[in-house]
Amino acid sequence: MTPLRILVYIFLLSTYKTLPFAYVIRFYHVIVRNLLFHRSQYNHNNKLNTFGRGVTNPLDVFKPAITKTYVSPLEIDMYLHKSNSTYFIDLDIARTDLVTKVFQKLFFRYFDNDNGHFPKAGKISNFPYVPVAAVETHFKHELRVFQPFEIHSQVLAWDKKWLFILSKFVTKSAKGDEKICAITITKYVFKRGRLTISPEEMLKECGYWSDEVDQLNKKHYPVVQDMATTDKLEELAMAMK
Repeated sequence: MTPLRILVYIFLLSTYKTLPFAYVIRFYHVIVRNLLFHRSQYNHNNKLNTFGRGVTNPLDVFKPAITKTYVSPLEIDMYLHKSNSTYFIDLDIARTDLVTKVFQKLFFRYFDNDNGHFPKAGKISNFPYVPVAAVETHFKHELRVFQPFEIHSQVLAWDKKWLFILSKFVTKSAKGDEKICAITITKYVFKRGRLTISPEEMLKECGYWSDEVDQLNKKHYPVVQDMATTDKLEELAMAMK
């Protein structure tokens, strides 16, 4: 094998995140890992969350999921920093990991048709559909090429329709000190067909509902309340010429 070919292979390996179809593979790998690979364990564990969330402590709903990755060479911009647009690809993977861990029981209950919402059980189409409604990101510090970082994602708050996820891009120094490089709030909605699944219903099905959880939500919600509706923004957008 020639040195040039070796260098090409090394480069392709270092840029695996941006290779064709890499996003799709990474996205579905998380779903397969957190749902399919845990299916038998869920059944053998009396249909409890296999990650231990909500089994004994409802406050587990706020427990973060951590995704570790790095800045690929093909993710950088003209300043040799991680390009803003690439943050959202990593966010998709991190948020999917969180949602399938926190609400694993909901996905399995729908798959098994425990509530009788569907014509039959055991269909992938029974799984809730979880589209992103809005994303708000604040960039604080740059991420450099090959720099490792973590994404800490956790449920922050909810209302009658929307679920809000907080994500932090974090780097660590040699001493273990953490630095937040970006902060993101994502607005999610869970769908059963065309019907919206209320966050309260989801939390109750997964064992997270308690007075303490409800009080913490009321404390957090004012931070994201402005994202709950876009009516005024849409009116302004239509009026601008």
